[in-house]
Amino acid sequence: MTAMNLSDASVFTNLNGLNAINRVGKEDSPEALRAVAQQFEAMFLGMMLKGMRAGEDALFSDNFMNSNEMKFHRENMDQQVALHMATSGGVGLADALHRQMMERYIPDAARTAEQPMNDDWRRRATVEPGVTAAANRELQTPIAMSVRELKPAVSAATVKVPSAPARFDSPAHFVETLMPMARKAAAQLGADPRALIAQAALETGWGQKMITGADGKPSYNLFGIKSGGSWSGDSVSVSTLEFRDGVMQRENAGFRAYNSYQDSFDDYVQLLQAQPRYRQAVEHAAQPERFVHHLQEAGYATDPLYADKINRVMQSPVLNVASYRASSSFEVNAE
Repeated sequence: MTAMNLSDASVFTNLNGLNAINRVGKEDSPEALRAVAQQFEAMFLGMMLKGMRAGEDALFSDNFMNSNEMKFHRENMDQQVALHMATSGGVGLADALHRQMMERYIPDAARTAEQPMNDDWRRRATVEPGVTAAANRELQTPIAMSVRELKPAVSAATVKVPSAPARFDSPAHFVETLMPMARKAAAQLGADPRALIAQAALETGWGQKMITGADGKPSYNLFGIKSGGSWSGDSVSVSTLEFRDGVMQRENAGFRAYNSYQDSFDDYVQLLQAQPRYRQAVEHAAQPERFVHHLQEAGYATDPLYADKINRVMQSPVLNVASYRASSSFEVNAE
């Protein structure tokens, strides 16, 4: 009966499941603690999904299907998806919380559960008496090599950048791949690298809608910079949406094409530093909201909500989580 009641908590609209957790939890049941941890992870995953949806709304706010009714049903689906993920393995947060709560409320059961793992670790870590010194050195050599490989020499001018695809699998892939280049470009402008990533995400739909030529060749244009008369490099002509007198209309325009994403970042920095109309943006680069506001005022884009959309993307959990992961990876490689 208890298991059946606790299983009701796997449906987010079924309040009987939460009541069952509350009732069984008073008995310090391990099953109840596991259910509480899963509910907490579901809340966390729901917040992440909500942040991703906010970024999606900023990118596709003009979609006619983006109605209040659609958002309502989508939010219900996301909550159920988050709960299903948390109760089907999740991302590890529930496991960590469950261990902590077990140690606090049921310490004897927690020690019993950890004992097999500790014994197995001791067996793996102990060198058997019959193993020769030469064999022991052979076992240690790959470990030493792997540590050296994890600590490459990194200078301020040389940053190891992951391979850059023509398109990206996810927002996290987009951020983690481009963050090293964004950090380098932001340092030249005195800006927050997240502002550059957010602008690139808005321009390219998190790398899902990259500008490509008629032959399918990528342009690597992250910031939607048009070719114009002063551009002597390659260009790509595509259909784009622009606002004219407050009305959105479709036009054909030429956009700059680069050989790499790094070239796109470099050209972006050069454009802002060379054009007098972007002087205010560069002067306030350290303040992300004012930076993008002055970009819009200078006419960087015709969308009247351009700055607001960048700020919404920049504040989304998906960007902040991916930025943290990218920064952590960078710090490990730089040690």
